[in-house]
Amino acid sequence: MKELQKHILRITLSATVVVSVFLAFGSLAKVSASNLVTPTDLPEQTASAEVTFAQVPEQDHSEDVKTATVTRNAPDFILSNQTGLRTGKGTRFNRFLPSAGYNGSYRSELDDNEKKVFDALYQSLVVERKKSTDPIRVNFDPTIAFDVVYSDPSTDDLSLDDLGDIDDLVLSAAAAFFYDCPEAFWVRSFNYTIDADLMTGKDIKKGYVDWIEFDFVQDAYPNAYKELATYDSGLSAAVNSVKQTRVNESVYETVKAIHNYVLLNSSYDYDALTGSTYTYGYAYTAAPLFTGKGKFVCEGYSKAFKILCGKFGINCALVSGDGKTSDTSGGPHMWNYVQIADKWYAVDTTWDDGSFYQDGTPCPLYNYFLVGSTTYVRNNKTFSQDHINNGQVMSDPTKFSMVFPTLSESAYDRYIVDTNPKITLTTLGASIRLSEPYGIRFGIQIKRDNALASVHLIPEFGTLIIPTSTLGNNELTINTPNVRKIKAEKIYSQDATQYTYTGVLIKIPKSFFGTNIKGRGYLIYIDDATGEEHIVYSKTVERSFYGVAQAAYDKYSAIQSPSESDKAIIKKLQGFLNN
Repeated sequence: MKELQKHILRITLSATVVVSVFLAFGSLAKVSASNLVTPTDLPEQTASAEVTFAQVPEQDHSEDVKTATVTRNAPDFILSNQTGLRTGKGTRFNRFLPSAGYNGSYRSELDDNEKKVFDALYQSLVVERKKSTDPIRVNFDPTIAFDVVYSDPSTDDLSLDDLGDIDDLVLSAAAAFFYDCPEAFWVRSFNYTIDADLMTGKDIKKGYVDWIEFDFVQDAYPNAYKELATYDSGLSAAVNSVKQTRVNESVYETVKAIHNYVLLNSSYDYDALTGSTYTYGYAYTAAPLFTGKGKFVCEGYSKAFKILCGKFGINCALVSGDGKTSDTSGGPHMWNYVQIADKWYAVDTTWDDGSFYQDGTPCPLYNYFLVGSTTYVRNNKTFSQDHINNGQVMSDPTKFSMVFPTLSESAYDRYIVDTNPKITLTTLGASIRLSEPYGIRFGIQIKRDNALASVHLIPEFGTLIIPTSTLGNNELTINTPNVRKIKAEKIYSQDATQYTYTGVLIKIPKSFFGTNIKGRGYLIYIDDATGEEHIVYSKTVERSFYGVAQAAYDKYSAIQSPSESDKAIIKKLQGFLNN
């Protein structure tokens, strides 16, 4: 057997490893093949390696020492257009642990050594906020063992994949960090150096890594680090604005206020699609929302949304995959999952942006706000059909992937339905409008009692109305399709014991005058203890337009000495009933 030899190996991987650039894919963006970086666009030398040995004079046959330096150029690591790390033969399948599941962060999917790398990046960049020019070293004690691969063991020639396991470790930790911590917006590209002892021999093929050092090449975009103070000030202003504009402190209202803040203070940066990813690097970060630039692409929208959610203690994840604008077109995209209670819901601020009121002010949409995988969003497509969650950060040839949170099937229902209501609601009955637009009105009574007095805030009250021909035999609930929620504008009448308000369904076509309609009062209030929104219902009553008209006609016709006004009403009702 060949005698054991010890090689001291220092590996320096150079060239740019871009970890935060996500190819923008907006709702109106046109993505052409020229925008996408594929392995064929990469320099040929990216797959090359140079291995040199300096033989140390033999002193002890049992432990010869050689110094080897391996220099390898890695292609760009771009999250969005998913360029592979290596090309050619011997490429590996880089992925997180097979049994891993999302548990509040992508860090949770890492093994212990990967977490050491993640934590070093977090401490240096998020806590200490080091410059991009400051190297970050991660020491390993005990050292990390890895299998060494040789193209020819008899001559100790190293193959391109001799450190494949360590590459996986570095890239897994880096990907998890940049997905979990977009607040480190000023760093992007990095090189890393691995210091290892290499034990070689025909039967002994082990290496031991002592430390890994990250060298961030430059700021994510020109002068990014110098914008830290402006960024902090803008972020503070954004947090205060969200606090002031949310209706209450519930998670739903906070997420809605964050969603609207992002949309009302930013716009899509189409120039970044064709411009330099360094010159327009800010568009791939959250910085524009807080530094005044105000323009970014989908990655920027998603990162800004996540950062603001984090400021309010709301779990939010960056999610990447393919966005499909049609059956045949689409491209790399990024959006968010938000956790409310024990479920995750999708939010896509990029695709909710781009609409305006007539006066030119932005108009937030809610097509992609807290939706589930089966929620229909547009073009008769569900969210999971136009947002393909493939779990990949990189595509062929490496297929570097992560495990995203499990998305709820249904959209978020903002209300907690009180099965034992604290507040007493009574549906009084129905009346009709005698002039156009014809309508049916349901009256609701709220009892003035201690339960009502204990409620701090009532944001909405009104009536749920739906034709029974649409409803069928199903009980009316907040989730029933085609429910018409009629918000009451004001209290109709009040006295010492009760309030009365009405909900009116107007513009009823004559063809529906004979259709029974169910009405049900509702009141939404905020629980002082939890900040959650509760909804209270009254019992359901069922009336048709003709039925109410007939009951009114019978009532007025029974008057012994009708006034001229009564006679006019009787004549009007008679006309309806004879129509």
